[in-house]
Amino acid sequence: MNSTKTATLSLWVTLTCLVGFGMFVMKNQVQALESELYRINQSIQDDVKSIHVLKAEWSHLNSPSRLRTLAAKHILLNPVKPEQIINYSALPFEYQSESENKRMLAQRNINNQAARNKELKKLVKAQR
Repeated sequence: MNSTKTATLSLWVTLTCLVGFGMFVMKNQVQALESELYRINQSIQDDVKSIHVLKAEWSHLNSPSRLRTLAAKHILLNPVKPEQIINYSALPFEYQSESENKRMLAQRNINNQAARNKELKKLVKAQR
């Protein structure tokens, strides 16, 4: 009976030691995860502050008065003169439909061919 008590006692001591060791390991893992969480939260807060600063800088850089001043300083544009403004109808566009363009191209090719034929006839007569 003495050996049973000793075996039971040693079993309980071993289990207590294993549970204690397991708790120690788990505590260290939790502390590591908490420090990582703290580091990530700090990084998020730093990023939020950086975004806030960047938005403030962006609004300053895009202010209309500042852009107007920079444009006047660096872009040498003259005011528009009344002579520069014309109607759309005054533009030199010759709009032709696609079929008219094809017909005109064909006529131009025929005229060019006829002119070449006349020149060839003149050369033939000159050679005789």
